[in-house]
Amino acid sequence: MRNLLYAYNEMIISNYELCFSDSFIFSSPEDSIEASNSGLEELFALWDKQSEITVTSNIFSTFSQNDTLSLFLTMSHPSGYPDIIEDTVSILYRDYALAIIVSSSDSSDTLIAEGQAAFYLKPEQLNWWTIYFWKDIPKNSGQYDWGDFKAEYRR
Repeated sequence: MRNLLYAYNEMIISNYELCFSDSFIFSSPEDSIEASNSGLEELFALWDKQSEITVTSNIFSTFSQNDTLSLFLTMSHPSGYPDIIEDTVSILYRDYALAIIVSSSDSSDTLIAEGQAAFYLKPEQLNWWTIYFWKDIPKNSGQYDWGDFKAEYRR
């Protein structure tokens, strides 16, 4: 999780990519009923590793090339959700807050995407653990979360 956090905050796509298994899948509440009702189901359909890397590359490119935009991700271990660590699979729960900051010469606005992520990991080459499934759970139903933010860069 530390590698994912650092790669995201430092906006280093090659390090971010190393966090994911080739069989990676991203899931968010928006990928079903909410997306269908909005006519946007394609934003979350077939969200695999390549989709994740493409979307995140778009995010990193947008934010690193614009001095008025910045991102800051924090993650913490939620109480009541112990990590499940076994020999061949682990599930790690993390509360997250992603601050999306837009600055101008006279003010700044911050939008917070927050929720909980369940990361399912498995060991791969050289016993490195990689994320093969990421379930995004908004803090409150309908609240802006990481899935919403990422979907804006998949269009």
